Amino acid sequence: MTHKTWLMVFGLTALAALAACSNPTAQKIFSTEVAAPATLVTASEVVDCQLVGEVVGYGEASRSGNAPLARITARDNMLQRAGNMGANYVVLKEYQGNRRAMAIGKAYKCGKP
Repeated sequence: MTHKTWLMVFGLTALAALAACSNPTAQKIFSTEVAAPATLVTASEVVDCQLVGEVVGYGEASRSGNAPLARITARDNMLQRAGNMGANYVVLKEYQGNRRAMAIGKAYKCGKP
């Protein structure tokens, strides 16, 4: 490619990047910020809190078939999903499954537990 072609490709790429920066959806996609995961608490600790909704986390056992690890992964995934919903606390309702575990809980937004 010629020098002019490279400059045009670079210029168009820069324009596309600048356009993406002004788009709120693109800002969220390209952001490196990650919401903090919620904290696991008991039901008595969220009495005066606002319910955000039910949250489900998923985990799979490794090839070794480590079911407890699948549940831990599901719990951690649930807490991260709750944080992404704007919740800061989660009350775990139940685990389902073993090798393909699900952690199900209720996510809450609280000032403090």
